[in-house]
Amino acid sequence: MNALRAVIMDGAVLSLLLLIGVTLRKHSRFLQNLYLPASLIAGFVGLLLGPQILGHFAGFSLPIDKTIAQWPGQLTSIVLGLAFVGTKPSKNFGRIASEGVTVSGLMHQTQVLVGLGLTILLIPFFPELPVSFGFTPVFGFHGGHGTANAVGVALAQYGWPEGISVANTMATAGLMSGIILGMIVINIGVRRGYAQKVLEPQAIPQSIREGIVPEGERKSIGSGVTYTDSLDPLALQLAITGVIFGGATLISKGLVMIHPLLKEIPHFACAMVLGATTNYIVRKVHLDSYIDRATINRISGVALDYLVCAAIATLSLKVFSLYLVPLVLTITIMIIVNLAANFYFSWKIFDVDWFERAVASYGLESGVLATGLMLLRVVDPRFETTGQDSVASAVSLLYPLAIPYVVLMPLLSTTIPAWILWLFSFLIWLAFYCVARRFYWHKDRHFSDILSSKSKAPCVR
Repeated sequence: MNALRAVIMDGAVLSLLLLIGVTLRKHSRFLQNLYLPASLIAGFVGLLLGPQILGHFAGFSLPIDKTIAQWPGQLTSIVLGLAFVGTKPSKNFGRIASEGVTVSGLMHQTQVLVGLGLTILLIPFFPELPVSFGFTPVFGFHGGHGTANAVGVALAQYGWPEGISVANTMATAGLMSGIILGMIVINIGVRRGYAQKVLEPQAIPQSIREGIVPEGERKSIGSGVTYTDSLDPLALQLAITGVIFGGATLISKGLVMIHPLLKEIPHFACAMVLGATTNYIVRKVHLDSYIDRATINRISGVALDYLVCAAIATLSLKVFSLYLVPLVLTITIMIIVNLAANFYFSWKIFDVDWFERAVASYGLESGVLATGLMLLRVVDPRFETTGQDSVASAVSLLYPLAIPYVVLMPLLSTTIPAWILWLFSFLIWLAFYCVARRFYWHKDRHFSDILSSKSKAPCVR
């Protein structure tokens, strides 16, 4: 089989799994209540029907082999390479945005400190545990599957191939805990009167639970920049995507020619820098009208769905068993800290709509913006509060902090002592904390206020 046909066949297998995932989500009440993405469901189906489980017991399985395992690494470059393409500079950096960024920054660094700190404590008992393990929680919980795969590829490049499966396990745990615990917290908070727009948890519409948009409510997924007799509109946006991916490959090879040490720079980092640079240039020369951001988002979304499906379907069960105790211990503590710290900082920092914004922030800090918006919809069905603006600002404006961690920490964790990395991360956390205390802190609010069953936390306006 030639290389192109092998890629097409891999795509066919992943496509079949995605169709199975959509169908299961559509018809399973259990999966609807968990609100799991079809790509995640598809990945678990692939893992179950693949060579590691079905193949082990039955002798036959879906053809999920090493080539599919390579998909996440390549698709990560597409997802991150398109992160800035077609975007425009944010003009909304008021108090709502700055508070959102501050909470998200504190949560990012808290996850780093907890994950890395636990790893430092565990290494004497588990000598095979690399320092890099300590960064997988933040890349999984805060970053989600896209970031987890990017970091996993880099970790494999730096000598820890198991990092891909570990990071994806962290991302899956973060996503599922965010949805399940998020709904529990919402039910408690609404009944205690913390929500402003609903008196009882808003039922998610059945169509959203099933994942299929009703015919009368469907919207176009983008705008056509070109006429079809010239070039298909989707083809133009795909061409832009292809140029960025190919250009990143050339940059990566060129860096190696400049100096062998530069081979350590991951391909996705080159793609991200090239995407941001391309967006800046086309805006300066007034060619940005050729880019349709909505279509670019859809291309990135498609890549992410196939990425998640392939990553979960090729998770190494041997790796999970190898790191079972550290994984279970770290995930358990991360879930507890993520929940407590998010609502504590939200309560102390957010001036208005604290509960709605805290709910959205919790979903975001558990992996994906979509989870945050889904949880927000339950307490703010029409997005009438500042929750959406707050969480959207946190996503876009915290990139300058998150990107260096994604690009540099996989390498630095193999070359710099763990305690120095922890201290450096603590100083960043301290900077966010000082900003919070100086500009946003509500000293009159106590965490016990929202934990006490006899008191109701006010919705400050």
